[in-house]
Amino acid sequence: MDLYKNSENLHHAYFIVEHKVEEALKKLRHFLENTLGVQTSGNPDYFHGKYETMNIADARVITESEMRKSVAGGKKIFVIETDFITEEAQNALLKVFEEPREGTHFFIFSPQDTLLPTLKSRMMVLKGENGVGLDSQFLKLPMDKRMEKVKEIVEGISDEEKTKQDALSFVNGIEHELHLNGVENKAGSLESCEFARKALLDRGAPVKMILENLVLSI
Repeated sequence: MDLYKNSENLHHAYFIVEHKVEEALKKLRHFLENTLGVQTSGNPDYFHGKYETMNIADARVITESEMRKSVAGGKKIFVIETDFITEEAQNALLKVFEEPREGTHFFIFSPQDTLLPTLKSRMMVLKGENGVGLDSQFLKLPMDKRMEKVKEIVEGISDEEKTKQDALSFVNGIEHELHLNGVENKAGSLESCEFARKALLDRGAPVKMILENLVLSI
C-alpha cells in the first residue's frame, strides 16, 4: 500500500510471506476496495483461492482464468493463499508472470518463502514476521532431545494436529539459529536445511526421514 501511494503504480504480482494472513488479507481487501475501487465480493474479476498445497491442476485453472478478458473491463485481481506450491505448479504459473496482462494483478500469500528463483524474480516479494517456530536454542540440545522434537512433529502430522507447514517452520528455525550463531564453517549445515526444505515440498515427502537426516547432519 505504501509503495502504491508513493508511485501510483501497482506491480503485476506480489509474493507476501506472512504468518498472520487473516490480518494481512483484511488490509488488502480494504486497499482494493477503498483505494483501487475493486469489489471483493460478487465480482467475477476478483478471484480468491485457498489451498493447503497448490498443485498443477490448480495452477492451470488460474492460468486459464487469467487468459480470459475482464468481465467488467477493469482490473482482474487474483488472491491466493497457500502453504505450499509444488514445483510443477510454479512452472505452470511461470508464463503468466513472464508475460503479464495489463490490468491483471496477483497477490500470493504464504507463510514460507519457498518459490523457485525463476518465479520469484518476476514478483515483488514482501516479508512479514518470520515466525521461525523455534526458540533459537535447538542446536544446544543433546541429540536425544533433538529427536524428540522431530518425533513430536511427525506424530502431530500423523494425528492431523500439525501439517507439513510445521515441518517447514522447524527447518526454517534451524536455519535461522545457524545464522544467529554465525555461518562460518556452517555451509554444510545450511545446505542440509535447503535440501530438507525442497524435499518437504515434494508430494508424499517422507517427513520423518527428511527431518531425522537434517538433525543428524547438523
